[in-house]
Amino acid sequence: MNTTRRIHLNPQSKGNLGKSFEAEFRTAWLDQLGVAWNGSDLDDRHHTFANRHNNVVRSYQLGNEHESKTALLSLFRRVLKDSAPVHVIDTRAQADALILGALEELQVLDVCAEQNVRLTFFLFPTDDTESMTNVGKLFLYAGDRVDYCIVHNPAKARGDLFKGSQLEKQLTEFGAKSVTLPAITPTTLLAIEKAEATAKHGLSFAELSHVEAGHLERLLAGEIQWAMQKLFRQYDAIADLLLPTEFVPKEKAASKNEKVKPEPQPQLNYGE
Repeated sequence: MNTTRRIHLNPQSKGNLGKSFEAEFRTAWLDQLGVAWNGSDLDDRHHTFANRHNNVVRSYQLGNEHESKTALLSLFRRVLKDSAPVHVIDTRAQADALILGALEELQVLDVCAEQNVRLTFFLFPTDDTESMTNVGKLFLYAGDRVDYCIVHNPAKARGDLFKGSQLEKQLTEFGAKSVTLPAITPTTLLAIEKAEATAKHGLSFAELSHVEAGHLERLLAGEIQWAMQKLFRQYDAIADLLLPTEFVPKEKAASKNEKVKPEPQPQLNYGE
């Protein structure tokens, strides 16, 4: 499949996993590559993503089931008419049922496939059985109609429940690849909050990493630079899951596995 555009989505229900944190690194990577992107912020409470990228990210209010379907219809209609190669969607916690309902009822995955648009789900392993069962349900619904990026965040969860599991095995069989988030010191994270409060608006990690901008002192900006470089190398290695075909380095595009994959198995309930 010649993928003309990519949609990045983190539909997992559990919050406090570092989903918005990871998205900041990913969009900085896109900026470094010179790949145009825009985004949608579905976090009703915080809208951190939109605050940090207000020129390219639009905020949506999900509300109840009916309101969320209307909002997501508007979102996907806009995205499918857009020309940006990549669209990044940042979601709030406990929105998975609303998102999956809208994807199914609006036949979003089918419509995307017809237009050569491919979704990538970002999944975060946790140590919580309910959360991991939720990941299994996401996988069971989407199957091979989307790609998968597994994001390990040791600062939030060891992921022992996921490692060696049947879910990990099946995701790997379906071509899933993984990245590991670097740990940022609490000192730097607190300094970022203070810098945003001083600036009276959100600051992207790309902005924070520039020492000359004066948002962070040299050592703290250096830590952001180190973390970006560490993650950028990992994103480079899985570029075929993150970018439209024309933007993927030739060696990555040639090595992409096109074999037919088996159906995901439904017995992925971590509560049993």
